[in-house]
Amino acid sequence: MQHQDLKVEEREDGVWVVTLSRPERLNAMRARTVYELLPVLERGAVQDACKVLVITGEGRGFCSGADLLGGDTPDEVAKMAEASGYRRSKEGAIGHWGVLFTALNHFPKPVIAAVNGVAAGAGLSLALSADIRIASTEARFISVFVRRGLTPDTGTTFHLPRLIGDSRALEMMFTGDAVDAATAERWGLVNRVVEPSELMPAALDLAGRIAAGPSITIELTKRLVRDLTHEGVDRQLQNEAWAIGVQTEDKAEGGRAFRERREPRWTGR
Repeated sequence: MQHQDLKVEEREDGVWVVTLSRPERLNAMRARTVYELLPVLERGAVQDACKVLVITGEGRGFCSGADLLGGDTPDEVAKMAEASGYRRSKEGAIGHWGVLFTALNHFPKPVIAAVNGVAAGAGLSLALSADIRIASTEARFISVFVRRGLTPDTGTTFHLPRLIGDSRALEMMFTGDAVDAATAERWGLVNRVVEPSELMPAALDLAGRIAAGPSITIELTKRLVRDLTHEGVDRQLQNEAWAIGVQTEDKAEGGRAFRERREPRWTGR
C-alpha cells in the first residue's frame, strides 16, 4: 500500500521517523492511517536497521484523534484490511484501532513522540503509547472523548493515570479540558518542552544517542519495564471496548452535536 497519510524516513543512523501527514485535518487518523502505519511497525520491530522510532505530525497538529467526519467508508476499510492482511479475525478490541494500539504497546524498540501541536483523543493515546514524549510549546493534550459523550479508549485509561496519577487523569477525562505544554511537563506527562523550531532537532538528537547505544541491551531494558504492562494494557483495551459499546442517549447526542458543529445537550440518559 502506498502511503497517503504518512511520511516515513528510514535514516542511516537507525532512527526511523514517521510523520502523520494529513495537516488539513490536524493529522486525524482514519482507517487508511492505521493500515499504513501497521506495516511500518511490523518491519521496524524485526529489522536491525530500525533502532528508534520517532512519531510526529505535519503542520499545526500532532494528531487530533480519530477522523469522525472525513474517514473511510466501511467498504474502503474492508478492502484496505484485506489488502494489508489485517482481516477481521485478527482485529482486537475496538476493531482496527485495537490492532494499532496493541502493536504500538508491544513495539520492542524505543519510541519517541515529538508532539508539535494538539494531541487529542486517539492522538493523545498515540503520544501516551510512546516511551518518551518531547513537546513543543505549542502542544496541547486533550482527552476529548467526554465532549462526544464517549468513554476514553485506545489505551488512554491505562497510560494516563500511570503517568500523572488518578486525580489529574480523571480531571482530564471528566472535563475534556486542554492541558498546555508547560502543565504537561509539570505533571510528568512529557519529558521536556522546547520551542517549536527545536522540537525535531531535540527529538532526533535524543533518538540518535539512543540508536548509537547497545541496541539489544536497550531493547531488553524496555522489555523489563514495559512487558509488565502488556497484560494490563491489553486487558484495559478490552475493558474500554466494553465501555464504549454501552449505548446511551448522550452518546448519540454527542455524535450529532459534533457532526452539526454545535454544543451537545446532555440529558444524563
